[in-house]
Amino acid sequence: MSNILVLNGSARVDAFTAAMIKSFRKGAEKGGNTVRVLELSRLHIHSCIGCLKGGKDRAHPCVQRDDMDIVYEEFRKADTIVFATPLFFWDYSGLLKNVIDRLWALAEYERSELIGKGRGGALLVAAGGSHPELIYGHFDYMMKRLAWKNLGKAAMLHTDDMDMKDIPECEEARALGEAVCQTDSVQY
Repeated sequence: MSNILVLNGSARVDAFTAAMIKSFRKGAEKGGNTVRVLELSRLHIHSCIGCLKGGKDRAHPCVQRDDMDIVYEEFRKADTIVFATPLFFWDYSGLLKNVIDRLWALAEYERSELIGKGRGGALLVAAGGSHPELIYGHFDYMMKRLAWKNLGKAAMLHTDDMDMKDIPECEEARALGEAVCQTDSVQY
């Protein structure tokens, strides 16, 4: 069993990204995993200022004082981190990108807080079109550099053509949730 943290980078709490998370969660909890979702749109998190002055205080790894401390606390409890985002200009949403950037303060405190530690990562992407390749490439590279197990990716494509009042279950996200903690799903 795994303790999974989902970072929801969508500003729309009940839209396509949320539907993917719901499908993922259904699959992950079926296997006995614990899933915690942080709605980043409900947190007050500043952008990274690139000061490289964090890491002096374990309780507050970053010099900025905001709701990122909530993310740090939940991150430290998690074995698996799921990055969930709508595709914005072929990349993560700003909400999620801010969190990704601010995670570096953990490495400033203690490198193993962020790098390695047997963690795994997965990606959920809701895309209005059909081109998630750039974010996939970045995610794969991020998993490599963080020395995390790349547990896979799932996408809901062509959401611009869907009705938000009737969002289908994302089978790909559910299957990823089911497989996320199985060793045969790990990609290197």
